[in-house]
Amino acid sequence: MGALLALSATTAHAQPLVVEATSAASELASPRPNVTPSPDPSITAAPIPSAAPVPSSDASLAPLPTPSPNPRPTPSSSAQPDGEPQPPTEKVAPPQDSDDDVLLPEPSIDALPPSSTTLRAASPDAALSASSLIFTDISASADSPQFSKFATEIAWLANSGVSTGWRMPGGAREYRPYSSVSRDAMAAFLYRFAGKPAYVAASRSSFVDVSSSTAYYPEISWAAESGISEGWKVTSGYEFRPFEAITREAMAAFLYRFAGSPQVSVPAKSPFKDVSTSSQFYKPVVWLASTGATTGWRTSSGPEFRPDASITRDAMAAFLYRLDRAGVSYAPSAASGPLLRHSVVYVYGASTLNLRSGPSTSYPVVTQRSRGNALTATGAVSSSGWIEVQVGTARAWGSGYYLTGSGGAAITRAKSAYSNGYIPVTDLCSLSWDRAELLLCQAADDLERLNRAFRGRYGINIPINDAYRTYQEQVTARAVLGNIAAVPGTSNHGWGAAIDISGSSLPGGYSGSAYLWLRGQLTGYNWKSPDWARPSGYNPEPWHFEYTG
Repeated sequence: MGALLALSATTAHAQPLVVEATSAASELASPRPNVTPSPDPSITAAPIPSAAPVPSSDASLAPLPTPSPNPRPTPSSSAQPDGEPQPPTEKVAPPQDSDDDVLLPEPSIDALPPSSTTLRAASPDAALSASSLIFTDISASADSPQFSKFATEIAWLANSGVSTGWRMPGGAREYRPYSSVSRDAMAAFLYRFAGKPAYVAASRSSFVDVSSSTAYYPEISWAAESGISEGWKVTSGYEFRPFEAITREAMAAFLYRFAGSPQVSVPAKSPFKDVSTSSQFYKPVVWLASTGATTGWRTSSGPEFRPDASITRDAMAAFLYRLDRAGVSYAPSAASGPLLRHSVVYVYGASTLNLRSGPSTSYPVVTQRSRGNALTATGAVSSSGWIEVQVGTARAWGSGYYLTGSGGAAITRAKSAYSNGYIPVTDLCSLSWDRAELLLCQAADDLERLNRAFRGRYGINIPINDAYRTYQEQVTARAVLGNIAAVPGTSNHGWGAAIDISGSSLPGGYSGSAYLWLRGQLTGYNWKSPDWARPSGYNPEPWHFEYTG
């Protein structure tokens, strides 16, 4: 509530508009092809698991019930996979190269229910979503032939945009829970799970068995450039092997790198009898177990991880669901610096924006775009806060102050799970320099990186007056400030996605270089100064920033 005392009317000084008045430019061509992941790849059905040993429960390693005797749905031959890749008729032969340290296959997951002792409890909204599944071959009802104990997890996967399944004749969709997850599907799953971060693939693939025309090429390239997948070293280069089923040890490696290769205490004795402490995947497997997402299979001689086994699509939904509940999210290797999470940005706060050949006004204008035009972002952000975008086959730069992202995954998830002002504190994160202020964890992470850059430049932390507001705090703000404050239940503060800063604590206030620098950097770190709060807006509030990621 500290920010409520700082919401006095303060004159904001507009940054000089780096655009010229001109007629509206034509819109860009449609977004880059293949950047939006198509539905999950079609795969041959996995064999029905043998009766022994049976996966154990997370809490006690006691055996789970055997799979339902009801027959599994057989995918229709007329199903339309929405452009999903089909498995090759022949398996790719393993390379003869013996460099095991670069053999990095993809992850799979235990078909186990989440542990309430190690993972965040699913919200009521998430549980209810199982009753409105979009897939016709999945049901939350135990009396249905399509019953799945992972109905909630699969529903969450669909509602989060991670999976769209297969389109059937008449418009119905199938998830195909018992099919294996292939390596290209894993790349697509993780790209969507990361929130579809801004990324433009190179015109030439880094893998000899993947071309730019391969389905999921952008997602495979993103996984490689993010350090999530390294592939196999062969005589002619590196292979990704997109159609091979991923193994469980490879899944652990993918997920571990996806999370930023976090530090983990590695025990001298392996928790799984079939995973050696000398295995290149030992650390990722131990980390995955430490999140509570896997406990393996109980056998008479001890727990097994089964590192070489493949994983099914229902198990993949369970793994990602548990990791999300545990707060595991995409963490690029770069600990600081901008990370634009948006694949598309919009011209914002200017009637017409100049796009230049370089990241400053000293570079020549390449073209112009009108307010509201969508631009495909490459993900590159300059030290001055300019954003690189695609312009046809070329690239250009626009000032970050006049560009913004929209519809980020973190806010979308919050709005689907909670009511405004009623987010549990356990699902929020505090700021390292101001523990009293809370935000959505992804918003806090992006603000932490922005603060590191700000502190390195100006020697102080970003002075935060207010962040998350409960519903009651919004009521109080409205009573104290009147129309300056949002109607209770509608504020972005209530989503943990807004901050107010103190101009009096900034050198030069809202007209000083520190504030102007901060304002110009926001887009690169997935924040913005909203239209209405800008100097030309209907309710100018230079202290108010909102999260877009």
